[in-house]
Amino acid sequence: MTNKKKILFADDNQGIRKAASFIFPRENTEFYEDGISLDKKLKQSFSNPPDLVITDHEMPGINGGEIIKEYARREEFENTFFILAYGGAEEIGKRAREDGAAAYIRKPYGPVDLKNLIDKLVKS
Repeated sequence: MTNKKKILFADDNQGIRKAASFIFPRENTEFYEDGISLDKKLKQSFSNPPDLVITDHEMPGINGGEIIKEYARREEFENTFFILAYGGAEEIGKRAREDGAAAYIRKPYGPVDLKNLIDKLVKS
């Protein structure tokens, strides 16, 4: 999936965005440093939705949980996988799944962990 699909990746931590840039091809991936920018992009993506959205939970403006709640169950994004990345209580991930996330991953995680999660989602 990571080779040809359109991916949106949002995290306010520059180091995490940089690490993600090593596993996601730059020509297919857009990186965002806050929830407001990701929200704006998703609003513009109704006619051409991404294949995958990976969002941090705690970000300036709009958190990843709110993004998932707003977009994951919309008809326009029915073929989009949403993944929430977060540190904190397990309930945050469970809530994201209830709101439509395909999966969640707890921080700290490595790039290989994220890639394995995505590969598992795509195969299911």
